[in-house]
Amino acid sequence: MKLRFLLGGCVAALASQTTCAQSSVTFYGRIDTAIRYSTNQNIAGDKLLELTSGGASGSRWGVKGSEDLGGGMKAVFTLENGFEPDTGKAAQSGRLFGRQAWVGLSGKLGTLTVGRHYSPVYNVEFANEPFGWANVYESGFIYDNYTGGNRWDNSLFYQYKVGPVSGSLMYGFGEQAGSNRNGNKLGGSLAYEFGQAAVSAAYQQTHDAQGVADHKVWTAGGYYPIGALKLFLSYLNHRSDLTPQKNDVWATGASYAMTPAVELYGGFYYDRQREQDGNKRTVVGMFNYKLSKRTNVYLQADYSKVDAGYASNVFDVYAFPTTKDASGAVTDFIKSRASVMAGVRHQF
Repeated sequence: MKLRFLLGGCVAALASQTTCAQSSVTFYGRIDTAIRYSTNQNIAGDKLLELTSGGASGSRWGVKGSEDLGGGMKAVFTLENGFEPDTGKAAQSGRLFGRQAWVGLSGKLGTLTVGRHYSPVYNVEFANEPFGWANVYESGFIYDNYTGGNRWDNSLFYQYKVGPVSGSLMYGFGEQAGSNRNGNKLGGSLAYEFGQAAVSAAYQQTHDAQGVADHKVWTAGGYYPIGALKLFLSYLNHRSDLTPQKNDVWATGASYAMTPAVELYGGFYYDRQREQDGNKRTVVGMFNYKLSKRTNVYLQADYSKVDAGYASNVFDVYAFPTTKDASGAVTDFIKSRASVMAGVRHQF
């Protein structure tokens, strides 16, 4: 249950007739953990049984709120912590508020916030991906590999919406003396809603400590509901000045609300690695059952297959196990792996 507190400049018991600016603060969170069984976890093909954190979504708790400043303007903020319920550790490298931490102003001219935000590409892919960036390992690789970071520190984020059209701009300071380019990030997004459907696109570019564009990414996609069925399609293009490797990623899938309590999800992901003529194919399915408005259990299964060209992917966070010679060339690699997972999630 979300706890909401209304904070006024006046106490109701005083029966003051002065109009008082209202504030709202919401405390919220979710706990998600699962048992996962996976194949081919090393070059010997060994299997792994584990208790994992955040099978369907990252566990978190947070505080968000706003204050009415008058004249159509308000102050807004969000502080969100990520944690691992299987160990109790803080996620996002031990940060106190690793998921989000920002404050700003919102009014007729849009919303401007400063702090730690989700990146433009993340926000668009979140809307256009059937699992909504769930922590499904074999689909999550696409975004962890190629976005240059799902969250940006030290960033300015501007959002504006007029009618069915919305857009955003984001800039992340590199904070390195002598050069504004070194370590900085910039990007933006544009979306158009028509009825319950929408299309959107985003571009972002990040620079390393030497000012080299290590990730240049753009994405486009959309979703379209047909009754209880919702269809998704997206494309992501990744380039880097650090390597000639180029990747084109297609993702498609659907969600289906079979009953008010039963939901089905499915997705197919195809990653084409041009320079090495490599490919990765991933299929994911999930069954979700709602025990209540706040608690659900789920079953998930995934299967991925790669070829020799893809085994050399320098950006692959979830790299398939390989054997390399003295020169670094791949001599042997795991060609496929699969996993099944059962978990529970509670929201408050």
